[in-house]
Amino acid sequence: MEQNQVSKSFLWSFLEQASVIVIQFVVQIVLARLLAPEIFGVLAIILVVVNILNVLAQSGLGSALIQDNDADDQAFSTAIWLSLGFAAVLYLLVFFLSGPIALFYGMVDLDLYIRVLSLCIFFNALNSIQRSYLQKTMNFRSLFLMNLFALTASGIVGIVMAYSGAGIWALIAQTIIQSAVACLVMAILTPLKVSLVFSKSKAKSLFSYGWKMCMTGVLATAYNSVSELIIGKTCTSGDLGLYSQGRKWPIAAIGAITNAVANVLFPALAKLKEDRAAFQNAIIRALQSGTYIIAPLCFLLAVVAEPLIAILLTEKWIACVPVFQVTCVSYCVLMLQLVNLRAYMALGDSGLYMKLHIIKLSIGVFLLAAVALTFHDIYVIAFVNGAYTVFSIICIDAKPAKRKIGIGILEQLRLTLPIFLAAGISTLVAYPVELLLLSYGLKLVLQIVLFVIVYVAISKALKITALSDIVRIVRGLFHRK
Repeated sequence: MEQNQVSKSFLWSFLEQASVIVIQFVVQIVLARLLAPEIFGVLAIILVVVNILNVLAQSGLGSALIQDNDADDQAFSTAIWLSLGFAAVLYLLVFFLSGPIALFYGMVDLDLYIRVLSLCIFFNALNSIQRSYLQKTMNFRSLFLMNLFALTASGIVGIVMAYSGAGIWALIAQTIIQSAVACLVMAILTPLKVSLVFSKSKAKSLFSYGWKMCMTGVLATAYNSVSELIIGKTCTSGDLGLYSQGRKWPIAAIGAITNAVANVLFPALAKLKEDRAAFQNAIIRALQSGTYIIAPLCFLLAVVAEPLIAILLTEKWIACVPVFQVTCVSYCVLMLQLVNLRAYMALGDSGLYMKLHIIKLSIGVFLLAAVALTFHDIYVIAFVNGAYTVFSIICIDAKPAKRKIGIGILEQLRLTLPIFLAAGISTLVAYPVELLLLSYGLKLVLQIVLFVIVYVAISKALKITALSDIVRIVRGLFHRK
């Protein structure tokens, strides 16, 4: 696989992730001004049900198709019908359960809202297979265009309906239209043709891999919900708001890059898994190049946390700065997790992927509950959660790395140590600007400039190869033959 193709795929994947964040942010701001908070609360309840249905309906079949180098049109058609079949069964189930759910919450018409919004699981089931086809063929430009059209169209409809007084129906329509438009655009852009073909053997093979990915997704969704419930129960609602905001923004910023890398790395490694040397070389390059971008971004965000939050969220949110900073620092090793887990997935070991998540999430819930019940302090919770994030990545996610991919965690840390050193020194140099009596805007600019200058200088002094690799890749992207 050509390096230039991978680089362009990453660029389009990053643009896709960034466009989703920007468009959703703008649309949500407008809708928040037009609709009452209670309406968003109702939607949140509905989405708890719908999000779980989406994960179950898709059943990890998209990931199964990406890792299978022998997947053909018959396999994709089988996956589509299997996914739609799951969606139909789940919709019938939620159709009859929506009544009891509405009674439990004591909300009028909640059952109707759930039944209507749950229709999107059919579109999402189809869309997940379409996405996997484009990811497998490294066609991330089409994914970018799909999200651009779907988010823009649904956002406009949602805003117009909200302005017209449609209330909760504006948010329901926005969600359904986004899923429907995504399917339509994908059908136009994707050469994948759906046929009336279903192979039992391929269905069995795909489901054997996919159900483990599915369960992992369900567990992750449940873990996030339980975490907020625990913090909300042991701390005040205001503390939960600070904790949520302190984690949401760094996760969104860092996630735009890590998700882009993950989307490209998975199909790229899947294509190379038969060639051990090429597979390992791709892992090393991805680990070093990714860490060279992610680690300094995490440290830089931690450095500029106070002026950044004061400017974007106003000073009333300054209290969430410590949570923001701890989250950023703990995510500096995220590439170690991303590379190892995607390598396991590419090798077809979804069972290992699920096992690691079960171990991490089980320990995580117990640890969170113990700390929250003992201290009732979001800052202690954030610190322990951050420390556990680093521990789980190094000691749990990377433990099978030596056996599975031939590159153990000690070797991975050795390869990335100069990068962490450069980022750490840059942090020590840039952070003291925080002590100066300057405006938030000036502090932000000075810290960013100082950090970048020191980081690049140390990178050159330590002869970090990732710097020259990234420069060469960027030049190649804009080079016209």
